[in-house]
Amino acid sequence: MLPVRAWESFIFACTILALLSTAYGAFASGDSANQVATVTVGMTTITPQSQKIVDGAFKVVSIAGTPLACQLYNFTFQVGQGQYLSGNFTSDVPLNFYIVPQQVLQNWSASGSCGIAADAVASQTDSTTYSFNVALTNSGMWSIVLVNSYNRDADGFMLANLSQIGYTTTQPVLSTTTISPSTTASTPFAVPASKIEPIAIILLIGILVLVSAIVLVAVGYGRRKQ
Repeated sequence: MLPVRAWESFIFACTILALLSTAYGAFASGDSANQVATVTVGMTTITPQSQKIVDGAFKVVSIAGTPLACQLYNFTFQVGQGQYLSGNFTSDVPLNFYIVPQQVLQNWSASGSCGIAADAVASQTDSTTYSFNVALTNSGMWSIVLVNSYNRDADGFMLANLSQIGYTTTQPVLSTTTISPSTTASTPFAVPASKIEPIAIILLIGILVLVSAIVLVAVGYGRRKQ
């Protein structure tokens, strides 16, 4: 059993080791407060702006004083591959609405037709308001056709936009985050690789101090017994 002085030396060495560890912990926490990490927090999708092809008032004249069954009014526009048309209209007189390739409109005009829903990619009959959003099947010239079959002029307003289907670009959004001491405290067992060597040195110094104190006291005690 070690003499009293040996135990005193043991306690003294442990105290030194504890003080060194506490000092290093404070140093490590202060160092981690200045660490900065750049992380990806999300992605953003950018869609190109749509092309406005109609934005304004219109008038579709009446059939009054004519032998016609209807009067046609159209907006014609160029369409590229893979596009869709969206928008709406309002009118003070009910109208028939169609979206057709220009060739179809020419055929209607040549035959005196007031419109055939089966020829259109979108249609609505006898309406004073209508919203549309339709994919156009092929590139080329297309027409929005309004048909008035009443004895009154139809005054209205239309908005129509032409957009690309599925054309988007995606890019990362980066955010910079500062790691605070409280963040490292939540994971006490996670030791960075850069901290391992200083910790090993502190432990080695503490062990050497402890062993030296015990040996010195034991040797002194043995000499006194002789």
